[in-house]
Amino acid sequence: PFHKVCCNSSITTKQINDYLTQNGNDIALSIDPYHGMTPMHMLTTNPNAPAETIAALLDVNVEVAFCADNEGNISLDYARDYNIGGLVGIINGLCNHRHAA
Repeated sequence: PFHKVCCNSSITTKQINDYLTQNGNDIALSIDPYHGMTPMHMLTTNPNAPAETIAALLDVNVEVAFCADNEGNISLDYARDYNIGGLVGIINGLCNHRHAA
């Protein structure tokens, strides 16, 4: 279900945060059985997903940005191809995480 939420063309940060509150943050690393994709993969393939929504999911677990799917792609690959604003959001979030560590 979380993967479907991330594909919604009108996805919002509130929807992501509400889903995580109800289902726990570990759901961010759930992998679909067909393509090996995480919710972050799905969100970054969504051209309508706002950068701040992608960043909200990244804030839950930064490792999700580096999970490869069955094709060997990580969410940065999909963001580059489908959601440039999301790509900038991920890079910004990774930089912020690095400086906070």
